[in-house]
Amino acid sequence: MQRITFWHGFILIFSFLIVNTSNANEIKTIPPLDIILEKAHAYSVGKNNSIHKIEYLIKKHYYQIQYQEQKLEILKEVKDHFEKSISKAEEKYEEGEEDISQTDITKLKLGLAGTLNDVYGVETGLKISRISLFDILNYEYPINAELLKPNISPLKFKYVDYAEWILNNKVVSDKKKKNSFLHKAFLKVYEAKKKMQLAHKNRKMTRALLVSEVANYDFGIGNPADLFQALIIYTRVLTGYYESIYKFNLSIAELDRDKNL
Repeated sequence: MQRITFWHGFILIFSFLIVNTSNANEIKTIPPLDIILEKAHAYSVGKNNSIHKIEYLIKKHYYQIQYQEQKLEILKEVKDHFEKSISKAEEKYEEGEEDISQTDITKLKLGLAGTLNDVYGVETGLKISRISLFDILNYEYPINAELLKPNISPLKFKYVDYAEWILNNKVVSDKKKKNSFLHKAFLKVYEAKKKMQLAHKNRKMTRALLVSEVANYDFGIGNPADLFQALIIYTRVLTGYYESIYKFNLSIAELDRDKNL
């Protein structure tokens, strides 16, 4: 009997998951990350330790897909706001209202153009991330495949002290270059967590600002310049928030990978 390698076995299991998570007439879905990793670990037992590198790459591209899907959702929301505000501004301008100028309309149109440019970029990046994940899994998969769990959320990481993390994770090493390497990776996680927490606070304020400016504009008491600025800030802060979660989760994945090397 021909010996089944780790990769062959993993590919067979992953193929089974794909077939059973979607019907023939539906867009196929990518299984949750924990299911993919669980099967990868099951097939790695007693074989080799390359699973740690494979696991990291799976996590990296999976988190990328989650982040890009959420970023795309924000950009499409902002695109809709720009389109509605342009339509309303043009109506007011044609009616001769003095509080709307051609410059205001031009700024809104440029904002829409910039948002559309970002949408095209993220859509391409999303396809590339999917292809990268499928390449690791060595499986041909529809480029429009969707995640069963698309929303990215922060992983749990309670540690603030490196020594405590070393003790609780039972990391044993007699190599001082490795200890230094892990300490640096740990500090990156801590930094990413602080940035993510700050981004979370900014996210709440920014959403409140946008809701207020959109409402004012819809009631006819808002300034198009203020709405334009609110939409730009909202895009930057919200996408930055989800990017901070992605970087935080990825830094934890890097730390987990490095401790096993």
